[in-house]
Amino acid sequence: MYDVTVDTKPLDTLAERLGRLPYEIRWARTSALKSTGYFVRQEVADHIRTGGRGTWPEVHPLTATFRKKRGVKHRWFGRRLEKAPLEWLAQYVRYRTDSAAGLVQVSVGKSRSGKPGVFDPEFIAIVRRVQEGERTAVTEKMRRFFGATRRRRPKRQIPGLTFFPLKKSTRWLWTPPRPIFDPVLARIEHEIPRHFERKFLRALKKHREGVVR
Repeated sequence: MYDVTVDTKPLDTLAERLGRLPYEIRWARTSALKSTGYFVRQEVADHIRTGGRGTWPEVHPLTATFRKKRGVKHRWFGRRLEKAPLEWLAQYVRYRTDSAAGLVQVSVGKSRSGKPGVFDPEFIAIVRRVQEGERTAVTEKMRRFFGATRRRRPKRQIPGLTFFPLKKSTRWLWTPPRPIFDPVLARIEHEIPRHFERKFLRALKKHREGVVR
């Protein structure tokens, strides 16, 4: 979860000088902050869908071939993941604003079953592994699993192409980090206050026009 803070005081002061009433300012601030949260959410989701906009390490050829041959059905998303194995995370990007309308919290997560508002710890662990990378010790069970990918046909089996055994020398499997939040916020940090200001002033105008009508 990442916090995005927006300094609303200068715009509040400006609105007061323009003769705006306190409730108009609060309404405009809340509306603008929600719009800003949605903007950041979309940027994070697009970052995930595009593989970090080309900055993430590509899937290992062995992994890509394994997925293509076997396919992967994710327990949450429920469909085969072959071309973009992390694309499914994009639909779980969330945002929320604080009561003072000065802070946006952007996160990737899902609620725990039967507990709305409480993040599923297993899901959060997956997001953390994506962010930070992971080193997994190879167990005998894993070796048997990868060795079991051998099929009856064709008769001539080619490691890494028709079946996927692990070398005896392989002791660890390394998953490189694929950062989600930092690259996005670094890219749009200067655009966030401009977006908020534009939406704040537009909301004030709409509110006043609505009152006049």
